[in-house]
Order: sequence, then C-alpha cells, then structure tokens
Amino acid sequence: MISAPSSARTQNRLPLRVIAPYAVLTPLYDALLGDRFFPYLRRAFEWLAQRYGIGFASAADMACGTGTFVRYLCERGVPVVYGVDRSPEMLRLAMAKNRSTSARFLLQDFANLQLPHPIDLITCNFDSLNYLLGTGELLKALRRFHANLKPGGHVIFDMISQRPPWLSSEPRVEHVTGPGVMLVRVMCWDSRGHIQTSFISITRHGRTFQESHRQRGYPVALVAKLLAQAKFTLLGIHDFMTFGPVTAWTARAVYVAYK
Repeated sequence: MISAPSSARTQNRLPLRVIAPYAVLTPLYDALLGDRFFPYLRRAFEWLAQRYGIGFASAADMACGTGTFVRYLCERGVPVVYGVDRSPEMLRLAMAKNRSTSARFLLQDFANLQLPHPIDLITCNFDSLNYLLGTGELLKALRRFHANLKPGGHVIFDMISQRPPWLSSEPRVEHVTGPGVMLVRVMCWDSRGHIQTSFISITRHGRTFQESHRQRGYPVALVAKLLAQAKFTLLGIHDFMTFGPVTAWTARAVYVAYK
C-alpha cells in the first residue's frame, strides 16, 4: 500500500483510504483541476490549428476525461466527434456533459484504439500520454493513432518533458478547495527515472481518500523519434505555455504531426 507523504495528510488525521485513480476524483475533477487547465488547452489548440492550417471534419479526443474538450470541438461545429477513455467513471460524466451534442463515446485504451472509421484529427491532452511508463507502450499508442487517421490527418498532443514542472528537488504541494471538499496534491519527482508520482488526497463528507498517479517525463527528442517510428511526419514542437521553440527549460511540450 502506498502511503501519502506527511504533508499530504490533513491535520485532523481523518481515516485514509487508498483507492484506484479517478474512483473519487472524477465528479470533482472539473471543479478542482480540469476547469483551471482548459483555458490554456483551448488557447494552445486554437493557436496550433491556425499556425499549421489544420482543418478537420472529424476528430477524436483520446483520454477525453470529463468530456470538456469534446464539447468544445462540437461547439466549433465539427460534424463527427468521438471521446475515448478507459475510465467508465469519466465516460459517464463526459456523456452527461455532452447530452446536447452529437458526440459518441468509446471505452478504449491507447493500445487497443479502434475507431469506427478513420478520422481527420486525434487530440490527446493534459499529459495523458505520460501515463504510459514504457517507451514501447508510447510507441504502440502512437502507431494506433496513425492507424486510425485518414491520410493527411493530424495528431496534436501535449506531454511533460524530462524536466519537472517546478524548480526544486523537494515535493511540490498544491492545495485546492471547493464547496465542502479539499484536495491536496503532492508531486514527487524521481530524477533518475523521470517519474512523477502524484499523491492526491481528497477530503469530503468527513472522510479522506487518496489516489496515486504515476507519469513518466519524456525527453522531447525521444518523442520526436517515436513519432517518426510510428510513420508520422513532424510539423512542430512548441513550449506549451509560450508557443515558442522548446528549450532545456520546457516542462510541457505540445506536438503536431500528420500522417
């Protein structure tokens, strides 16, 4: 059993239960995390689509989570939109959020992606691909992206790099509060394996639950190499926040490639 760092425990030491990722976080995800990140995501996507002249009539958002980006694509007037996730809890919320849209949802993971038909665009946001801890796993996912795109179709995704998103060797602690709920996220970085482990403690209704998430930071050059091995043509790699070229200080990069 994984124990939280002491800084992640609430001061009143309520009973702690360790549970599967997103088992409790899902209904709180938007208010505590997703809504804060989406404006940055939308800004980056719109800049990239304009910068590279990417037009599309069909799209799939991989690891779609609660379906916010799926709804955004539908609101842009994209005729065919799929949301794909391996979490039934996330998909249920995504379907409810998109009840008024024509989006379709699929319970699939990266390794077994099989869309009903090839499409023009695949997106994968909020460092979801970093959950693939092995290089072979990431390559397989990129190959499945390639197989599900039309010729000339594009892929856009962001990933954290091998540099941690904070400038200290100490764990990074974030506190987020909402009505009747408190979230404490403690992020630890293994510099040798480039593994980020996030301990998320959620206190709600007098009980505290903990989820553990592990992600691998990938060097930009390695991701570019894997894209080539998956038969993609790379269009650009940008710093997610500045849109400029990636540098040694880039913590999150966004990639654009086509089939």
